[in-house]
Amino acid sequence: MSSILKRVLGLVVVLLGISLITFTVSHFAPGDKAMAIAHARYPGEQGFAPEILQSIRDELHLEASFWEQYLRWLGAVLQGDFGVSYNTQSSVWSTFVGSIGETVTLSLTALVFGLAGAFALAALAVRRPGSLVDRLAIIVASIGSAMPIYWLSLLLILVFAVHLDWVPAYGTGTLAHLVLPTLALAFWLMASQTRLLRSFILDAYDQPFIETLRLRGISEAEIFFRHVLRHAMLPALTMIGLDFALLLEGAVIVEILFARSGLGALLATSVLSRDLPMVMLLVMFFATTYVVINTLIDIVQMASDPRQRQGGQPTEKSI
Repeated sequence: MSSILKRVLGLVVVLLGISLITFTVSHFAPGDKAMAIAHARYPGEQGFAPEILQSIRDELHLEASFWEQYLRWLGAVLQGDFGVSYNTQSSVWSTFVGSIGETVTLSLTALVFGLAGAFALAALAVRRPGSLVDRLAIIVASIGSAMPIYWLSLLLILVFAVHLDWVPAYGTGTLAHLVLPTLALAFWLMASQTRLLRSFILDAYDQPFIETLRLRGISEAEIFFRHVLRHAMLPALTMIGLDFALLLEGAVIVEILFARSGLGALLATSVLSRDLPMVMLLVMFFATTYVVINTLIDIVQMASDPRQRQGGQPTEKSI
């Protein structure tokens, strides 16, 4: 319990650090925030009277000290208030919630198909290490890892949307629009996880208890599914969790390329229009997601293998 408590306390400290870094970057960003807000509030206007700009600074306490502004912002965030968009003058949280569904759907779909492909390739590869199937699995994984996701996305658009005209190249709304973005992310995840799962499974097969199971007459299928996979999944769990966090970030690039209305489009629009409250919320979300998933995976691993909490290495339980 003490180890889990330390993880949770460490998570709180890291999240506070993330909030401070995010606010610092926004605070010292070039440009006049009052002018940016004025342009958003009064579109079409070219110049603004000094009184208008000063009233905005007074309203949002823009002339207060750095730490006073940070504590005000942090207090509001802890109460669920992430501010108002400079562009739309609406709550950035409501806009964020309206866009996150598309990104999460894309990421979860890619996670399911990517892991299914990785498990299938790794399982086939370890049946005969060094065989043609094993080498092909390694080649596919290596190509996928070396291929930038934006290049793969453009290649998929060129082949399946332009030349074959099987699915739409961009947009949101139907399952057909989800096919190409999912393929791009799933192939990247499959390539990343195949090599890791293959390594973890081969390491599990090298454990002494595997030979004991065979001497007792237990079938290879039972050994694989009941013992090898259980042993291999402990280290693989961490990488799967981290890859899911990276999927959310990769989804931003893919959504921009496929013109999907998710967090990717929202981030691109916010950065180009200097909508700092929205940019800060999105940066906080991606950074927090990565750290929280990493911490949760560590806690799950410690809970599933008590010996890890005592500093030992996880081993196969008695058979």
